[in-house]
Amino acid sequence: MRFCSLTALTAIALLSFSCEKESPESAENSTETSMPPRPTGPLAKSSECAACHKEATEAWKKSHHALAHRDFGNALDEESFAGFEVTLGDASWKFEGTAAEPRIVWSHKDSDMKQPGDGKPTMAIGVDPLVQYLLHTGDGRYQVPDLAWDITKKEWFSIYGDDQRAPGEWGHWTERGMNWNSQCAYCHFTGLEKNHDLESDGYHTTWIEQGVGCAQCHGPSLENHGSDECVINPARKYTKEQWMHSCATCHARRGEFDEKFSIGDNFHDHYSLSLPSQPNLWYPDGQQLDEVYKFNNFLLSRMGHKGIGCTDCHDPHAGEPIGGGDDVALRSNALCMTCHAGGANEATVINPAEHTFHKPGTKGASCIDCHMPKRNYMGRDPRSDHRFPTPDPLLTKELGTPNACNNCHEDKGLDWQIEWTHKWYGEDMNAVSRKRTRAVHAANERRPGALDQLIESFDVEEIDGWQATLLRLMEPWSGDSRVVQRANRSANDGGPLARTAAALLIGRRGETGPLMEKVLTDPIKAVRIEAAWSSLDRISIDHPTFAEISAMALHQSDQPQGAMTMARLAVKREDMADAEKWFERAAKWDPSSPLPRRDLAVFLSGLGRTGDSLKWLEEAGRLAPDNAEIPYLAALAQAETGNPDKALGLLANAVRIDPNFARAWYNLGLLQSSQKQPQEAVVSLQRAAALEPSNPDAPYAMATVYLRLAQAEHAINSAQEALRRDPGHQQAAQLLRQLGR
Repeated sequence: MRFCSLTALTAIALLSFSCEKESPESAENSTETSMPPRPTGPLAKSSECAACHKEATEAWKKSHHALAHRDFGNALDEESFAGFEVTLGDASWKFEGTAAEPRIVWSHKDSDMKQPGDGKPTMAIGVDPLVQYLLHTGDGRYQVPDLAWDITKKEWFSIYGDDQRAPGEWGHWTERGMNWNSQCAYCHFTGLEKNHDLESDGYHTTWIEQGVGCAQCHGPSLENHGSDECVINPARKYTKEQWMHSCATCHARRGEFDEKFSIGDNFHDHYSLSLPSQPNLWYPDGQQLDEVYKFNNFLLSRMGHKGIGCTDCHDPHAGEPIGGGDDVALRSNALCMTCHAGGANEATVINPAEHTFHKPGTKGASCIDCHMPKRNYMGRDPRSDHRFPTPDPLLTKELGTPNACNNCHEDKGLDWQIEWTHKWYGEDMNAVSRKRTRAVHAANERRPGALDQLIESFDVEEIDGWQATLLRLMEPWSGDSRVVQRANRSANDGGPLARTAAALLIGRRGETGPLMEKVLTDPIKAVRIEAAWSSLDRISIDHPTFAEISAMALHQSDQPQGAMTMARLAVKREDMADAEKWFERAAKWDPSSPLPRRDLAVFLSGLGRTGDSLKWLEEAGRLAPDNAEIPYLAALAQAETGNPDKALGLLANAVRIDPNFARAWYNLGLLQSSQKQPQEAVVSLQRAAALEPSNPDAPYAMATVYLRLAQAEHAINSAQEALRRDPGHQQAAQLLRQLGR
């Protein structure tokens, strides 16, 4: 047992990856051998399909897919550039020149930054409810101003609302967070390749056509097809899930491995899917909070679990709910009742007159108003929640989660809502989802007993996305025998998301045997990628997965997170000069974030450059004064350089910022003990032991402190507690033998 050093944390910090029931027709299980050969020709323009597919083309031409991107110069542009001036916070904007000589002029009163480029918009994104415009800023790079045009109100507004970004922030319109080539373009084009140039940091982005055209969904053309032949191979038939995976490439919150997806591929071979285990994206019940699009939530729903697909409810060419864009089929509940009237697709049979307890025609009798609540994104773009949550006023009262009842009955209060929902629906309100929500909330808040709640919920959970969420939230307890058992079972029997989460846990706990190799060679790339990252210190650079994560990192290397990933791989290759270059590049590209500075500091400490490390930690601390990890790491560095007083002050600050920071309490206790403050050390170690009830470190440390205080019984009790938590803890066993036990 010893005080943790920053050097010892280097390997751990540099390996950190941060910044369902399968149907027989699952895309994961499908085989190419049962289908005609995949076409290998180029992607075709939609105009090549129009002559034969007139009805589909007419529906598509008016869709948001077709109009997702265009050149500047239609009627909307004439009115939006009619001499508007807008001031938001410290930023001023002018939109002038009409469609003939349009110009966007930006300035910031507290910045000397000059507007990049000539201010002439070249292309536009979207058509309704808002339009955004692109500015070319040189080297093939396009940036998207955060001001958008509201086509209904005929006014400019910021998609950030009151959250005005300052020059230099990653999310400011001049920075990488609003770079079109990397952040926007793929989902608004057909056949887009961003083509980032590593040396110049410019782009040579290419595409087949603007908008989401036929080929983006239907795939490559047949080589040398005749003039009277279909461009694609119509004999290739895809499953419902395969079509849904094609939709998900854009309608999901995800990380990209590459930009090579084609219809028939598995989504999880090209993307990592975000889940409610990631903070600040979802409410704990899975309702949308941040912009998470649709696929993620759909996979968390009972409908997604039962095999419903996008095209069961949406016309794929019109891009609208089946029944028309006027929402008649939705408002009348007719679309929902195609399944729920008779129980098709294992749907719960519902009689709206008995189920809703509201008058027909009112919002309370509408399926979508109660189970698909809307939330605005990009300032003014309402999106329906595709998890189809059940309104639960009790969880609103307990945890602050939204519920649709409150949209109409806020004046009645939550207790009134709770009374009536329980009177109407009784024990149905005590569903599995309610316990699961409490478990997710407890884990996010790091509350005592959270692991027990997670395990209880996991053991009755059927949905792959929720199994994965619960497993990922168990990461702090990856070595707990109960977590080990469930991760192992999921690695063998789980769906793609649960297996990916299991790979994380298996790698984190230091597995090296056949099970580790199993997840490293899983048929799904997302599982292999997660397994490789979580065990990067133990796999060889010659392992096939190292090539996969290297290719992924290169694809992402135009963004700060990708630069940090490149740095970690360079460390693995023992190319420290290249690693330092990439860490510094990440810090430069994200000047307002503490994370690249933190990782660079840990890296430099590992090289023995503790002084340089402290400088970067000081900068990180200025950027994030409420981040407890920064003073914690600085304390470790100060302890290494022989400054225990400074280290004590920094650790005290860390636990002040985050009273649930178990490792900070543990190291504070060790340092207090070494500085002859045994009583204070016991208090700190008791806090650490309570916060990590399965970790033996703090109880064993307490035993050594009590021993020095000549309190043998307390020392024995603490050592026995360490052994209870870890029966193989040799130091605790040895201490007990010394004490005659």
